[in-house]
Order: sequence, then structure tokens, then C-alpha cells
Amino acid sequence: MNTTEAIVQEQLDAYNSRDLELFLSFYSDDIVILDFPGEKVTISGKEALRNVYKEMFENSPKLHCEIVSRIVFDDKVLDHERVSGRYGVDLVEVVAIYKLREGLISSVHFVRKNTK
Repeated sequence: MNTTEAIVQEQLDAYNSRDLELFLSFYSDDIVILDFPGEKVTISGKEALRNVYKEMFENSPKLHCEIVSRIVFDDKVLDHERVSGRYGVDLVEVVAIYKLREGLISSVHFVRKNTK
């Protein structure tokens, strides 16, 4: 496992254990979370990330993310993820594209399934 992949895996492990401070430690202060395609920003900055995930972790005691598949390419990791146990939602399936800069996750694009 290379360093880029290890960082993304460690943040996933922190997510699954709902360890907010450890989870946040893998993100840059200027983290940006976006919906793909396009550039719709859903979270901007580490404090906003803290607020969103603090609530999620506190209200989702059975939260768990399973990696269906992973591609590591240069400074990016693409994960096909299935998230269960999230409050208010039975199952979420996304592709997350993590981009790293200087050893921290600097942006994440989420590709969501089309729902009809």
C-alpha cells in the first residue's frame, strides 16, 4: 500500500470507528467536498467538515463504510463505497474521488447514483 492509499484507508478506518478528531486529522484546513459532475461545493473548510461529521457520528452508532473497489492513481484514490447505518438513510452508494496534497486530503468529489 502506498502512502496516498494508506492515508485514505486510515481516514476510512477513523470514519468507521466514528473517531472525529482522528478522521479530521487526514484533511487539509481548506478541504473542499464537491458533488460530481460540476463544481457544486457541499462542504468548504475543516470546521464545516467537523460540524457535518460530528452530527453524523453522534447520530449514527452503526455507521459503516465498505469499499467495493479502489483505484489508486497518482495523488488520487477512487473508492466505490457502500455506507450503511447512517441516520435517516438505509444505504448510500457513491464513488468518492479523494485528491491529496502534501500528505492530506485536499478535496473529495462524490459521484452519486442517478435515482429515477
